[in-house]
Amino acid sequence: MEYYEIIATCHLKKSFKFSKAGEKIGKYISKTMLQDIELSELHEENRFKYYCFDNFYPLEQDKIYKEDRIYIFKLRCLNKEFAEKMKNYLPKTESFDFKVLSVELKRIYRRNIIELYTLTPVVITLDDNKQWVLGDDFSLIEDKIQGNLEKKYNEYFNEKIVPIQNFIQRIEVLNKKAYSLNYKNTKILGNKFRLFINEDEVSQKLAFIAEATGIGEKSSSLGTGFCNAKYLK
Repeated sequence: MEYYEIIATCHLKKSFKFSKAGEKIGKYISKTMLQDIELSELHEENRFKYYCFDNFYPLEQDKIYKEDRIYIFKLRCLNKEFAEKMKNYLPKTESFDFKVLSVELKRIYRRNIIELYTLTPVVITLDDNKQWVLGDDFSLIEDKIQGNLEKKYNEYFNEKIVPIQNFIQRIEVLNKKAYSLNYKNTKILGNKFRLFINEDEVSQKLAFIAEATGIGEKSSSLGTGFCNAKYLK
């Protein structure tokens, strides 16, 4: 198993807050996809997109990204053709907010994962249509995260994965206060987590899908749930 990672170097045309960056990058990626017929069809379909992205780096201390500065963001996906097309089209996309100057494409092979830690906030909607907040039961989000990843795996690989347990052994919250993010003229809340991963084969496959496509909701539109892994040495 493998995924593909694009590292995009960008020049900002205007300053904006951290809370708005995810939506701006998501719109840039969506605009990029409209340059290709197959990518445009994928963009319009109401299904998993199998890609995720993080926020601009480096993060400014005042949480305001600065006009005329250079930043990078990463875009990950499972599909090689998608990655190669995005590598080609990202620098050709025009935006009032920023411009992608160059891209680098890497192939990342699956390794045994001990931990996942999210670099961008995770958004989870519970069954009562409320978002998970600090103080809620961890089991609520563990089940939601697991179910979301199982659906991604089953749909992408066209086979049903059969877990023997939740792939999360233990979960920790990395923030004391929830993050507020801009999304379609409203605010949504998210939290950063550290997930300790079980060792069995199915758990490792789900952890790989999480690393490749993000955890929780809106990974392909807001860049939420983007995570890095700590591997078994």
